Amino acid sequence: MKITVTDDLDGKTVYAVLRANGMSGTLLKLCKTRPHGITLAGADVTVRTVVRTGDIITVDDSDTFADENAYVFPSDDKVDILYEDDNVFVVNKPAGMPTHTSHGHYMDTLANAMCAEYRRRGVPFVFRPVNRLDGDTSGAVLLAKSKMAAYMMSKELTSGTICKTYIAVLDGEMSYELGVPQTIHSYIRRCSDTIILRESSDIEGNGEYAETVFVPIAVGNGHTLIKAMPKTGRTHQLRVHFSSLGYPIAGDDFYGGSREYIDRQALHAYSLRFDSNGVHEITAPLPDDIKSLFKFFHNIRLDQ
Repeated sequence: MKITVTDDLDGKTVYAVLRANGMSGTLLKLCKTRPHGITLAGADVTVRTVVRTGDIITVDDSDTFADENAYVFPSDDKVDILYEDDNVFVVNKPAGMPTHTSHGHYMDTLANAMCAEYRRRGVPFVFRPVNRLDGDTSGAVLLAKSKMAAYMMSKELTSGTICKTYIAVLDGEMSYELGVPQTIHSYIRRCSDTIILRESSDIEGNGEYAETVFVPIAVGNGHTLIKAMPKTGRTHQLRVHFSSLGYPIAGDDFYGGSREYIDRQALHAYSLRFDSNGVHEITAPLPDDIKSLFKFFHNIRLDQ
């Protein structure tokens, strides 16, 4: 893990910088005991070393085989890696693949596929997804490579500095002006008679606050193509929000969408913008089943 010293930490010790960046006392102690566990410009340093703005501290917080989850096994699925650095992966998850192992899904998940990738590399595997996608939602998933990276990425996610953009095709033709951002505010809660479905309410406190910004891109043939940027991360948020407007995501029969043209929700995590040793914006190519729905539209511009 590499940490760049910021202006507010100029003249502080390595210890102060690492603690300010969220390193726990336990993890700091572990790094101190490892050979070359804490370095500056390639040289070993102690936690008492004073650093300056722009210095890059490297800490060895890598996992060991003792850290592995003994109940996640490698699958035969290959992982489409869109981006990788010392801290993170961004992978393109296909539709139909759950993110985590669970009852009934022990060998067909992204966790299993990543386990196989780590085994091929001969390194310990610990699964740390920063964002999560429903099984039938495709697209970009951010994975942290270490405890510190997971902390820092989760901090970015909570603060809203990780920007997530989705592409979706909705049933029904919205009347909003194309290219003009719209915002949905509501409260999302679990439906009383199920552990899976969620519902939206306009009553304050009647669930968890949820906010989605979306931009209509094209309308035609009974459908609307939109770009959506969720500002919160509630379960099924986009699916619930658009269904509550009367425009369910095509193929999402859980929330009223039609499966006439696609047999899963037409929802794709299109891009992720985050800071990992610099700001990156990674795009996940649209899958064929969603691209096939573009026949409904004309003059599509995804860069709006």
